[in-house]
Amino acid sequence: MLCYYAVFPTKNLNQDILIDFLWEWLEHSKNKMEGLYIEKTFPFEYEVDHKHLKLQIFDEKYFTIYFSTQDNDKNTHFIVEVIYDMLEEKIYLRFSKETSHDSRYISAVSIPVLFKNILVSPYIKSDIYPLSYKAHHVKDIEVMKVQEHQLPILYMHTTYIDANLLARKMLGLAHVCYCQNQKEEGYIEIIDDHESRIFQLNKKRQSLYQIYELNELLRNEIIKKYKNHMPSYEQLYQNQILHQQNMTMKNAYDYQEEFKKEIKRQQIEVDELKDIYHMLMEDKQKAQKQNQKLMQVGQYHDALIYVDHMDKIASYHDCLLQYIQHKAHDLETTQEIYRRLDILNAILKKNGDSI
Repeated sequence: MLCYYAVFPTKNLNQDILIDFLWEWLEHSKNKMEGLYIEKTFPFEYEVDHKHLKLQIFDEKYFTIYFSTQDNDKNTHFIVEVIYDMLEEKIYLRFSKETSHDSRYISAVSIPVLFKNILVSPYIKSDIYPLSYKAHHVKDIEVMKVQEHQLPILYMHTTYIDANLLARKMLGLAHVCYCQNQKEEGYIEIIDDHESRIFQLNKKRQSLYQIYELNELLRNEIIKKYKNHMPSYEQLYQNQILHQQNMTMKNAYDYQEEFKKEIKRQQIEVDELKDIYHMLMEDKQKAQKQNQKLMQVGQYHDALIYVDHMDKIASYHDCLLQYIQHKAHDLETTQEIYRRLDILNAILKKNGDSI
């Protein structure tokens, strides 16, 4: 179950700073991981005592922190994710938890201290107000309603709930504002997207329960608002696997196409050799026929004519064998096995030569 999600623009933030936030949080909480040493080479992964930490960069864009822990006493699985978009300078914060059916205890939802430390740091750009544990004093709430702001504004029309207490509980969800000498009207005004609505308070119920209800209301609204635009570690990881599979398929297809082209090139060269061979054989047959005719004319010039034409035939024959030897030698130096190399060797062997 997704319990908290938020996205904020940042300034001067980088992965080293986020690792420092992570280390500080782990070292000073029950989530401390014994023997942990964070190497700044990614992907990085470490697991101990039902705690699992993963750091990774996806698409040369998203630096991600994924931390999960299994609470055996409460049978609850917590997942904390920090995703920093290094190109657009935005930070995405996700907190999820799953409670098993065997659990007899359902823990209250609260933002991890890691998130709080990041939110109140100077690395988060200010909205209409900087994110703070304290409520903001305003003189004219009507002016605030027309100004642009990312988070909702909670304007106190009551003194029943302490404004600073509400601000601490609403950190990362809303700005809490109040004015001096506020009259008791018994409600909190929620100002969001230039619209106002009322969260009515009941003084017969404890104020803390009503703060939790308001917190849950805003958390669910933010999750619903960003549900189609919220990256997660799992989503980025699956996208990476899919991309690698597609690249493997593409490389296999490219290799197959190149292999087909190579076979075609080899066939063309073999056909060229066949054409040259047939041409020379035709010349040889013509010379033999011409020689036979001249031999019938008279014996006087027979030896001279025969030698003359047979020298030409031998010259053609030698040229062909030299060409075939050259081609076969080039193929042999590639240290690859080709069908055409076998063909050329067969021709040479038949003619009393080989490489």
